[in-house]
Amino acid sequence: MTGLFVETWHGELLLADSVSEEQTEQQYWHLLNKDERKKANAFSRKVLQLKYIKTRGVLREILSSYLNIEAQKIIIKTAEYGKPFLAEANLFFNLSHTGNKFVVVVSNGSKVGIDLEQLRNRKSMPALVEKCFSKTERGYWHSLSAEHKTIMFYRFWVRKEAFVKAVGRGIALGLNQCEINSDNQTCFSSIPGEYGLPSDWKILDIPINQHHVCAVVIKNMDFQYKQIELK
Repeated sequence: MTGLFVETWHGELLLADSVSEEQTEQQYWHLLNKDERKKANAFSRKVLQLKYIKTRGVLREILSSYLNIEAQKIIIKTAEYGKPFLAEANLFFNLSHTGNKFVVVVSNGSKVGIDLEQLRNRKSMPALVEKCFSKTERGYWHSLSAEHKTIMFYRFWVRKEAFVKAVGRGIALGLNQCEINSDNQTCFSSIPGEYGLPSDWKILDIPINQHHVCAVVIKNMDFQYKQIELK
C-alpha cells in the first residue's frame, strides 16, 4: 500500500470449546518472546492466559504482514508509561480488548490509540462522568435521555481512552483533560497543551457490532482507512 493509511483489525479471542483453547495455545505460543511467555505463565486463570497468548500472537501476525518479518522475530518494546511500540520501523500500532473481543489499529502516519468497550449498565456511571468528563461534557451527558446516556457514556469513554493511549500516557493523564467537542464528535475541543492543538487530532468511531463501541484517535491527516475482521 502506498500513501498514509490507518487499518483496524478485530475478531474473537476464544471459541467456547476446549479443542479451540488447545489450538489457540499451540498456534500462538511459539510466536511469543521470553518476556511475553513469562507474563503468560503468571496468569492464574487459564482463560485469561489463553486470551493474552492469542492477543499477543495475533498482534505479532498482524505486524508481520506489514513488516515482512517473521512474527516471532519482531521486537516490540515498551515505552515509559507502558505503551508498546516498534523501535526499528516507521509503523505505529495499538490494541485493546474486552470480554471476548479484540481490536488492533496500525498506521504508518502517526502515533495512534484505540479503545474498545462492551456496552453494559454500570451503577458507577454517574460517578465516572463526574470524575472523567469535563464540565461541558457533563452538561451534555446530563441533557440526554435515559436511553441515550449509556451509549454516549461509552462513546465518550473510548474516544478519551484512545487519546491518552495515542499520546502514550494512558489513563494516568486524566480523562477529563481531553474534552470532546459535543457539536462535532470527530474532534476535541480541549487537550493538554503539550500535545498540540485540539485540531491536531482526529477521532474515528469504529463500527464493530451492536454490543461494543470502539474509537481510534490519530493525528489529523489525510489517509486511507480499511477495516478487517479476522475469522
